[in-house]
Amino acid sequence: MRNLNIANSLFPGLNDQQGIMLCGYEWGWSKKDQEDDSESIENSNVNLAQCTFSNKSLRYGAKANGWRYDNRIVKWFDLWGHPLSRENLGTDFEKCIVQTNWCNTQNHKINESYYSKLTDKIQIDNFIYHIEHLKPSLILFFGSEQISILQDDKVLPRFVEHTGNAKCRPYSLQKDFSGIRFHIRFQDFEHCRVVCLPHPSSSRGLSDSYIALFKDELSPLIAEVKRLKGVPLSG
Repeated sequence: MRNLNIANSLFPGLNDQQGIMLCGYEWGWSKKDQEDDSESIENSNVNLAQCTFSNKSLRYGAKANGWRYDNRIVKWFDLWGHPLSRENLGTDFEKCIVQTNWCNTQNHKINESYYSKLTDKIQIDNFIYHIEHLKPSLILFFGSEQISILQDDKVLPRFVEHTGNAKCRPYSLQKDFSGIRFHIRFQDFEHCRVVCLPHPSSSRGLSDSYIALFKDELSPLIAEVKRLKGVPLSG
């Protein structure tokens, strides 16, 4: 079995099966990252210390505390009523979360279309491999294109082999807001719930106040995973 392409540790009984999967497009590597790092996360000789998504500094060092993508997701969990501890390995709740990406590549940005990138056979294989082995109960996509690409005939039949059949087509919600209003999309499968959110660090005009308006929709989905894992709803 090849290695899973994940950014934090696996904790048996928590995020290794039926946990919460955070899934972006591909591993980011900003201009500043390129100046700071000579190698990517995937290939670097970082230590193998255990870490959670919300406290990667245990493995990657203090620079992890400044990663904008991670910091914003941590803030969103707080806004949805499920704060994440950033102290040591936290609680069992933090250990229910696993971070990966649809693609196993790492770039400053996707240069071709998202569709052509994500439907490349190698990248579909990468995504489905993680679904097969992690069998997440809840997937949070961070990137507006992913749930549409999930419906593609090259992807969906392979996806439902591991999640059960779709119970509905993707549906979109938008809230009243004085700023830019993004669509948040949802889809339910027999053994998995999917939510597609804007990209935390590259969606122009995205306000945390707008994301907070979806607490009524997101909080119960996260609470459902907590109940499944026997994690206190308050922690």
